[in-house]
Amino acid sequence: MEVSTMQSLELIKDIYNVDQLLSGKSYIQELVHRLAKALNVKYVMVGHAIEPEQKSIQTDFLWAGDGFVPNVVYELADTPCTHVICGTRVNCYNSQVQLAFPKDRMLQDMNIESYIGAPFLHTDGGLIGLLVIMDEHPFKNPAMLSSVVEFFAARIGTEYRRLAAEDSLLRIKESLEQLVQERTAELQQAFASLQQTQKQLISQEKLATIGRITFGIAHELKNPLNIIINASEILQTEDLDPDSFKKAADMIQQHSLRANDIITNMLKQARQESSQQPEWINLSAMLDRSLDMYLRSLTDTELRSRLRKNIAISPGIKACLLDAPGIERVFINIVDNSLYALAAKMHQGENSYTPEINVTLNQESGFCRITVRDNGIGIALKHLPNVCDEFYTTKPAGEGTGLGLWIAKQNVEKNRGSFSITSEEDVFTEVIIELPNPTELEVQA
Repeated sequence: MEVSTMQSLELIKDIYNVDQLLSGKSYIQELVHRLAKALNVKYVMVGHAIEPEQKSIQTDFLWAGDGFVPNVVYELADTPCTHVICGTRVNCYNSQVQLAFPKDRMLQDMNIESYIGAPFLHTDGGLIGLLVIMDEHPFKNPAMLSSVVEFFAARIGTEYRRLAAEDSLLRIKESLEQLVQERTAELQQAFASLQQTQKQLISQEKLATIGRITFGIAHELKNPLNIIINASEILQTEDLDPDSFKKAADMIQQHSLRANDIITNMLKQARQESSQQPEWINLSAMLDRSLDMYLRSLTDTELRSRLRKNIAISPGIKACLLDAPGIERVFINIVDNSLYALAAKMHQGENSYTPEINVTLNQESGFCRITVRDNGIGIALKHLPNVCDEFYTTKPAGEGTGLGLWIAKQNVEKNRGSFSITSEEDVFTEVIIELPNPTELEVQA
């Protein structure tokens, strides 16, 4: 018994001394080769049970004689392998295995005399596959061979489990990568859609701001056009004296220039992108003109009749702006918000309420300040920190996009200015815009 044990240990040591760089299928294949040579047997087979019935075996490595041969699938019924997969330890037929399994055609075709098989298992005890050695002669030391086969079946089982774990991790990795790619594509598509929607909304908001002063522009154009028409009719009068002719011609020229200025300003408003080149603007004239045209466009007759306007725009204030039309849109947007708040409070039914808007423009050292204050519905304290956030609105659904104040703040900051709002609910709202007012020498520098 001691000899058999020592022989077993020596054999195991010799077989186990496989190149440590090998792993997985390469390792198992080399192990099968060493088993065949060291044990001096003709056949060594490693295979796995085909799920789910486990009624047949698919060989993964099949050594026959002097080398590996193509793998096969064979049924387990009436073969010694049936006894192997039903147990958990080695199953040995030292000789005459064909007599024990007369229906196994493979044993007869291969002239098998002896057989040892051992299963290798999952960690939960379920069958993975089996290791089998077979020979054309009886085994001389079946106990030793059984020990060796049992030992290496366990080792092969470990490698199979590792391969299965790696394969599972690979599938999980591929699945996660696929999921990440799909989610990334969905997010990119959603982000692109959001950006497109945002651009459309911003464009609509700008156009809406322009639309708010359209009525005022139309009114301003109507007056000079009426005068031009009247003067042209005078020129068509027969026997017109030279003084009257010159007066009519002067009226046509003067009011044509006025109409041209109005159209030019309207086109500036319609310009969606600035040149990003600083230009000196008469801020006082721009704000005064915009406010006048917008107030003329008020369609709420009750608000127009009850509105108290306190306008204090200091004349001649110039500012060097990167985007003058953008600042004009900001101003109109702020005034529009104020009038919205005044109308909302007025229509609550307080007869004693007098809607009031205060607009000031002052120049101080290094900057100019625009202030728009109203005594309308105000802004609740909980909303105040977020009113300049993108898509945040306190107006009812359908009445606001949540972009007006966000665009206003962006435009002011683009022009190197600051934008702030203070308010008390049902009392007042005040917007302060401060723009840098450098000297011409500082701008040139």
